Amino acid sequence: MKDRVGRNDSCPCGSGKKYKRCCLGATARERPLTSRHEPSRAEVDGDGLTLLVETAQGTMVRSIPGASPLRADARQGYAAEEATHNAAALWGMPDFTFRPKTTSVGSGRRELGDGVIVVGDLAVVVQVKSRGVLTSDPDKERRWLDKKATEGLRQANGTVRRLCVRPERLTNVRETTLEIDGNSRRWLSVVVLDHPQPPEGFTPALTVAKHPAVVVLRRDWEFLFDQLKSTYAVVQYFERVAGEELALGHEPVRYYDLARADAATSPSEFPRDLLGPGVLTSAPLLPMAPAGSDDLRAHKVVRAMFEDIAVTRLTTSSEEDRLRILAELDRLPVAQRVAIGRFMLEAMGKVSQHRGPGVVWQMRSARGEDGRTHLGFGACSHPYNENIKARFTLWTQLRHHDVASVTGDTDRLTTVAVLMTPRGDGRRPWASVSAVSGDLSFTESDLAELRKLWPTPATA
Repeated sequence: MKDRVGRNDSCPCGSGKKYKRCCLGATARERPLTSRHEPSRAEVDGDGLTLLVETAQGTMVRSIPGASPLRADARQGYAAEEATHNAAALWGMPDFTFRPKTTSVGSGRRELGDGVIVVGDLAVVVQVKSRGVLTSDPDKERRWLDKKATEGLRQANGTVRRLCVRPERLTNVRETTLEIDGNSRRWLSVVVLDHPQPPEGFTPALTVAKHPAVVVLRRDWEFLFDQLKSTYAVVQYFERVAGEELALGHEPVRYYDLARADAATSPSEFPRDLLGPGVLTSAPLLPMAPAGSDDLRAHKVVRAMFEDIAVTRLTTSSEEDRLRILAELDRLPVAQRVAIGRFMLEAMGKVSQHRGPGVVWQMRSARGEDGRTHLGFGACSHPYNENIKARFTLWTQLRHHDVASVTGDTDRLTTVAVLMTPRGDGRRPWASVSAVSGDLSFTESDLAELRKLWPTPATA
């Protein structure tokens, strides 16, 4: 995928026009063209990148813009850190992105990374290095990039070491402070190099890293978050590619190589007992098109539910519980979010039409083949009260028991469910959450009563 199309070359789509007059100006959305079975290509355009990716439907053009502009009223290094945090908070959840903290180390003071991302049991130390004055000497630029990549990886080593020796209280972009214990996470190191035009072929060495590591341009950091729109999905991607050295600036190329491989891979066999009476769906782990681009409204519904949970005032749970719940929800595969959003829109529409006595429920559970991902989504026609809360909690517990009885993995399984209910003030429905983990120890009589209240559905 590293062959380039020149601006004045004939466009690969076969139109007969020059590339700059045809597909070079394509938007960030995919654009299928007539396939000529040529290898996919990449062209650097300023500090941006244009990719031509061969798919089964033809050639897809993906235009990746340069990194977002930095604040002019702040020191460049700080502005680059802030822009890196903002990208993760905008397209991912701000609750997972923690700002740097200065802590005492011996007789001095050290900063704990330029940022830390924590989502479930995965965590990333982020180091950001920004090039101030660009020179015309490629060798000098390579030396700067090599020095800063190595420096960032060593700093990340130190941050993980300190968080494993002593937990620290860090503050996330949502302005919530939580204690982060380094021993309870799998750690990755990501160095973000803010450089507009790295020399062609420069490949950062990862040998000094003591944890799985990736070095990317800030442009490509923003591309990944924009493409996946999920902190968990981006961190999972970093874990997938960590340790594999790659020419700087080619992260989008690697992404689409993997996305094409995912699309060509046959679905693995889903455990039938875990599926139950449900419907099996399968999609590539990495989407070719930006997440949500096929139905932005449905995708926004899912994000709105997550936001409601993130800002709701807590009564019985802790902020640590909230972060864990959000992490479980963010495990919802990006390829499934539009489908869940459409279901929620349809469910809210149905329950809102109910005018008679009683309560109407529309519920669905989503289960992953890993036996750990178990999420519930639904809508109810009655405003939230203690009775609705009790019934919703019992639904969550029963579905949790059903999965745990198949997998036998009660230690790792956490079930999280979201319920949308109408509000008396006429504003949009409000999201409530129920979560349960561990062995519930239901008796046979307990289960019999629960199944009267919540019969096994035709589709789970």
